Amino acid sequence: MIVVFNQRPVRPISQSVTNDRPVARLHLTPLLALGAFLQVTAMVLYAVNASEPRFSPVWGWVPGIALTGVTAVACWQTAGTPGLDRVAARLWRSISWCAALVALGNAGDARQSLIDPERVTQQQHDLPTTICYVLAVGIVVWALLRLPLGGNRSTTTRFMLDALTIGVTVSIFAWYFTVRAIDGGDAQRTTVPMLMLAVLGLIVALAMVKVAMTGMGGLEHGTLRWFAAAAIVGTVGGGLFPLVVQAPVGLSGSQMFVPATMLCVVLGADRQRRAAGVRPGPSRRRLFSVVPYAAVAATDGLLLWVSSDSGRVVLVVATAASLLTALVAVRQFGALRDNGRLLNRVDQQLTQLNRYQDELTHRATHDVLTGLANRYLFEESAQKLLAAGAPLCVALVDLDDFKAINDRLGHAVGDAFLVAIAERLRGSLREGDLAARLGGDEFGLLLPGLTSAEALALLSRLDETMSRPLPAGGHELLARASIGVAEAWPGATAAEVQRRADVAMYSAKDRGKGRFAVYDAALERTHEADQQLGADLRRALDAGEFTLVYQPIVALPDGRWTGLETLVRWPHPERGPIGPDTFIPIAERTGLIVPLGSWILRTALEQLAAWDTEFGEGSPRHLGVNVSARQLREPGFADEVRDALEDVGVRPDRLVVEVTETAVFDGGVALDTLVAISALGVRVALDDFGTGHSSLGLLRTVPADTLKVDKSFVADIGGRSEEAVIASAMIQITEGLHLWAVAEGVETAAQADLLHELGYRFAQGYHFSRPLPPAEVRSRLAESELARSSVVRN
Repeated sequence: MIVVFNQRPVRPISQSVTNDRPVARLHLTPLLALGAFLQVTAMVLYAVNASEPRFSPVWGWVPGIALTGVTAVACWQTAGTPGLDRVAARLWRSISWCAALVALGNAGDARQSLIDPERVTQQQHDLPTTICYVLAVGIVVWALLRLPLGGNRSTTTRFMLDALTIGVTVSIFAWYFTVRAIDGGDAQRTTVPMLMLAVLGLIVALAMVKVAMTGMGGLEHGTLRWFAAAAIVGTVGGGLFPLVVQAPVGLSGSQMFVPATMLCVVLGADRQRRAAGVRPGPSRRRLFSVVPYAAVAATDGLLLWVSSDSGRVVLVVATAASLLTALVAVRQFGALRDNGRLLNRVDQQLTQLNRYQDELTHRATHDVLTGLANRYLFEESAQKLLAAGAPLCVALVDLDDFKAINDRLGHAVGDAFLVAIAERLRGSLREGDLAARLGGDEFGLLLPGLTSAEALALLSRLDETMSRPLPAGGHELLARASIGVAEAWPGATAAEVQRRADVAMYSAKDRGKGRFAVYDAALERTHEADQQLGADLRRALDAGEFTLVYQPIVALPDGRWTGLETLVRWPHPERGPIGPDTFIPIAERTGLIVPLGSWILRTALEQLAAWDTEFGEGSPRHLGVNVSARQLREPGFADEVRDALEDVGVRPDRLVVEVTETAVFDGGVALDTLVAISALGVRVALDDFGTGHSSLGLLRTVPADTLKVDKSFVADIGGRSEEAVIASAMIQITEGLHLWAVAEGVETAAQADLLHELGYRFAQGYHFSRPLPPAEVRSRLAESELARSSVVRN
């Protein structure tokens, strides 16, 4: 079974910038290799000059100056990484400027080491160098303050307390070492390290509070660890190292610790670049904060150190206090661990409940089979887009003859076909478009930002995509659909736009399926008229307003009647006669063709039985009845034909079922029904042959006895050689396949003579007789009977 999405009908939906791949592993890049080399060089130069001055102290500053420059470049590159969070990019640019200023500060210290090495050792800077360092610290503090504040009040309070804890701890250490240095007569050497230690401690505290409260400010977990390492190295090297280590004249701990700090930042920048565009992993619940415990442990260590110089009693008390603090901390660790396990179990249950809730929400708004949006989400999304006031087009897509796939290949193949259609839609629409399955074989498309003309261009591209075969349940199928498009207008509602698209879609179906139509006022008027006519059809069927007429089929060349074709007429009580070309398509769309067709079949057979009773052998030998594709797809239609024949007592071979090529071209249930009807002994005629698909293969699959050549090939048969060639070819085909050929629409004697010369032996048309009401048929039959009787008597 082949179904075809032919005619004019729709970027792939863009993927998010993030994905679930893991962060790439660390690779030694040129910047990392250079940074590591400069750090090792700085340590070697400091160690060599610390044991015995061998060269000018200025060389000890060169690796640090170079590495801070490398850091500035690395941070600036990281800020421009595709997929990086905007806030994080801004932070990395600030760090880049900070590194550049530190490089200038280091250059000032190098210059100072040539002029006054003693001041460098005492961490004293000239004014330009001090300005550089102050600006560097200011930029970092400002960058941290600009991070968006997040978290709830409880989180804010908790981390503020942690920050104060760090501040108090740093202040205690700074105060102690300062007092100790003053007592030792070295106050000048201590002042700057104390201030630096306090400032660095404040920065660490501020960074911890801000980053923790902002969900890490767009920074990756591993990057934060390198930041923490940089802060620790900077604090130790800038503050504690000068207090506990007496450096030789001209040397400074900054010659080692500044490049070490910058190397940590370079590693963090590299980690951030590798993590850009990667979806962050799930955050783990922290059982407790280590900050206050680390601060207490450090303070206890300082207490024990101080107590060791204050006598045995003080040392014992200090030791006992520290031990008691440790025991309380261990006890709290145990309680926090138990609470943490309980909270983790609660988290797991909540996560599972959230998954269930998400799944239920998804099922409530999405089609289970295809995964597309369902009607609810489609209409809700349409209403939101209309409320925004942006241009919007709505397209309704109805698959043609999808029922035939289900009936012939099974529902499993039909479902697989729908899934394949959905996948094609997902891959063909633009970002922001929405595809939905509205029910059965009907899909809806929301195309925001497009006018109807632009929507048609998009649908044409979809047509190209759909023209490729779709794999479905082991079959390769093509898609054919009727598509209606409606453009929104100011004040429109989702229901009204969808209704207009529906009107356009049915208009496309009326034009022959596999097409699309754009809603306009003319379509609306036609639709309203069709709706009214459909209501009148139902009423007329119940009131018995329809009548039948019969057009003779004659033998050539003498014009003798050989059969009749049944035609339906509707004399509307108010509008007058309505032609079949007007009301039959509406009857097919509304489904009224089924009861109307049943009435036509039984009424025609009853009339034939009445003529048989009255005229016997003089009654018409064959009676043709037109049957629509909708009737052929109705379950049990072949049984209905059999029952009608049996009820009225007409032999099956006297009934001719006339069907169009289009009704049976796709095979499926319609063809199966026709085969079953033929098996009853009923004759089958292909009506209007040459105007549909005109497939010669159809003549092998359809159990046809008669080919009725359409009148379009007869009308100009005397004036155009092409028509004569086609008509001649058709008669040769019918003779070769042992089929009867009937030429339709014969209106002149010249046409009749030429058709006879070409080999046609049967014809019908106004030249022989117009369609006749039953009474006139009876009159003609009576005249023929009288003529035969006269011949017999003579």
